[in-house]
Amino acid sequence: MYKFPMSGRHRTGRTTLACAYLTACSFPLSALAGSPSTLPDVNITASHGAPVAFAGVPETVITRAEIERLQATSVLSLLENRAGINMVNQGGPGKITTASIWGMSGSQTLVLIDGVRIGSLTAGAAYLENLPVALIDHIDIIKGPRSGQYGADAMGGVIQIFTRKGKKGIQPSFSIAGGSNKTFETSANVSGGNGPFDYSIGASHQGTGGFNAYTDTTGSPFAVNQPDNDGYRNNSASGRLNYTGDNGARLGVHWLGTNAFTDYDGSSFAGNQQRSRQQNFGLDGALMKIGIWQLRASAGRNIERQTQYYDGKYVSEYNSRQDSFSLANDFSIGQGLLTLGADRLNDHVSSSVNYDVTSRHNNGVFTQYATQIADLSIQTALRHDSNSQFGTANTGSVDLSWQLNPSLALTGGYGTGFHVPSFNFLYYPGGYANPDLRPEHSRTARLGFNWQNNNGWTSSLTAFRTRTRDLIASSASTNFVPYNINQAQSIGAEWQLGWHNADWALNSSATWISAVDRETGVSIPRQPKWSGRVDVDRKLGAWRMGLTVRGQTATHESTFSQINNGFATADLRLSYAYSQNWHIEAKLSNVLDKQYQTAYDYNQAGRTVLFTLRYGL
Repeated sequence: MYKFPMSGRHRTGRTTLACAYLTACSFPLSALAGSPSTLPDVNITASHGAPVAFAGVPETVITRAEIERLQATSVLSLLENRAGINMVNQGGPGKITTASIWGMSGSQTLVLIDGVRIGSLTAGAAYLENLPVALIDHIDIIKGPRSGQYGADAMGGVIQIFTRKGKKGIQPSFSIAGGSNKTFETSANVSGGNGPFDYSIGASHQGTGGFNAYTDTTGSPFAVNQPDNDGYRNNSASGRLNYTGDNGARLGVHWLGTNAFTDYDGSSFAGNQQRSRQQNFGLDGALMKIGIWQLRASAGRNIERQTQYYDGKYVSEYNSRQDSFSLANDFSIGQGLLTLGADRLNDHVSSSVNYDVTSRHNNGVFTQYATQIADLSIQTALRHDSNSQFGTANTGSVDLSWQLNPSLALTGGYGTGFHVPSFNFLYYPGGYANPDLRPEHSRTARLGFNWQNNNGWTSSLTAFRTRTRDLIASSASTNFVPYNINQAQSIGAEWQLGWHNADWALNSSATWISAVDRETGVSIPRQPKWSGRVDVDRKLGAWRMGLTVRGQTATHESTFSQINNGFATADLRLSYAYSQNWHIEAKLSNVLDKQYQTAYDYNQAGRTVLFTLRYGL
C-alpha cells in the first residue's frame, strides 16, 4: 500500500491482476510515460519566473569538469548514492531510471532541462535514462520543497539539468568510446561566442548490446522469462543561441532532442521493445534594467512520445505534451531582491487507449524576496496555484543562513509542497484508476550547517523531517486501484565532505533516512536507510587516476515485499593527457563483479570496461 510511480508499462483493457502488477512496477520501460554585491548568491533558472535558491539551501552541483573526470556515461552514474538522493534503475542502460530526494518518490521530484519541465504525464514521473551526459554542462540538485517557486511536483526537491553553453572564441570537442557488452559511444560539440552572441551545438550516440537484466523468474509472482540481452541505442542532439545586451538585457533559445530504442523482458500485451522520443524547447529573455525594475519572460515545451512493440509489432503508445509560460518582475529594493510573477502550465496526453480526460491546466502567481541583514541571509517564497482539476493550493518556504564566521554558517528552513495525481492514476481505463484522488501535500523542516576553510576543505550537514498527507498508494488488496492514505513521514540527515586542490579531488557523502507510512509503520519501498558515496581522484603529471566507492542498505518492493539486498560497489578510472587537448581514458566499473539490484528482479551490470578517446580545448 505504498507510493510508487507507475512504470513504463501501461495496462490494456485485457489485462488480468497479474498484468496489472507487471505494468505497475515491473517492466523496465519509461513510457508512462538586483542589488548587487550585498545580495546572497541567487541561482536563477533561465526559463522559470522565480529565483530558485540561495547559498543556505541544501544543494549539490555537478560541473562539466566533474562529469569528465568521473568518465560518466549516464545521469544514473552521476547521481547514484549522492547525499540525499536515491536512484532506481530497472536493468541497465535505457531502462526506467528515476531519482528521489530526501525519502520522497520520483513523482515528487521536479526535473527541468534548461528550466523546462520534463516527465511523463501518464506515469507522473520524470525518467532520466535517455538524457545524454555528453550534452550536459552541469546539474544542480536543490533539496527540500520548492513548490513555493515551481508549484506542483517539487515536494522533494528540484533537479536542474543545463545543456552545454558557449564561450568566447570557438571550442570544439569530440569523444569516441567502446567497451564491454558491445558498447559504442561517440559525441561531438562546437561552442563559441562573438560579441554579444554565444552558441553551442552538439550531438551524441550511445549504443550497447546490453545484458540479460531479468534473470530470476522465481521470486516475482508474475515473472516473464525472455533470456536474451536487452540492447539499447540513443541518438541525441542539442542547440543553444544566446544574446546578451547592455544592462542585463538578454534573449536565449535552446533545444534538446533524443530518439532512443530499448529492449526489455515483456509480453505480448505490454511489449518487449520501446521507442522513446523527446523534444524539449525553451525561449527566455529579460529586458534591460530600468531603475530598480527588470522584466523576465520565458516559454517552453516538452514533448515525450513512447511507443511499445512486441518483437517488432506495434502494441501501444503514450504521448505527453507540456507547455509552460512565465512572466516575472524583479525589483531591487535596498539590500534585497523582490520578485512578483505569474505562470501557466498546460498538460495534454494522447494514447492508444482512451482516457476520460486528456488535458488540464494550472495558473500560478508567486512572490519571492531574498535579502541579507548583517550576517543573516533570508529568502522567502509564497505561491498560489489554481488547477483546472483540483482547485487551489497555497505553498511557500523560508530559508535562512546565519554566517557565524568566515568559515561556518548555520542554515535552516521550512517549506510546503504539493503533487497532483498522474493521468494514469486518475483515468486509466479498465478499472485500475481512481478519479476521486486528492493531491498530495507535504511540510518539511530542516536544520544544518555549512563549513569551509582556506585549505580546500568543505563540509555540510543537514537534518530534515517531512510529513506528507493524502499520499497516493496502491496495493494488491485494492486490486491496484490507487487511493489516498493518511500520512507518511521521512526523517533523515545528509552529510557531505570535500577537499580539492591542484592534484587531489575528494567528494564524499552519507545519507540516513527513515521513511515510513505513519498508518502502518512500514517503511516506504525502494528507500534505503543508509547510503553513501566516495569519489577520489589524484593527478600525477599527465596521468589522472580515480576511485568511486558507493553502496546502500537493503530496500523492499511495494507490492509483495520482496527484498533488494544491500550492496557496495567500486569503480576505477585512469586518464592520460597525450597532449593539452587529447586524452585517453579507461574505466573499470563494478570492479568486484557484484550482483545487485535497485528494483527487484532487475540486475545491474556486472564488471565492465570502457575505453575513451577524448578531444577538447
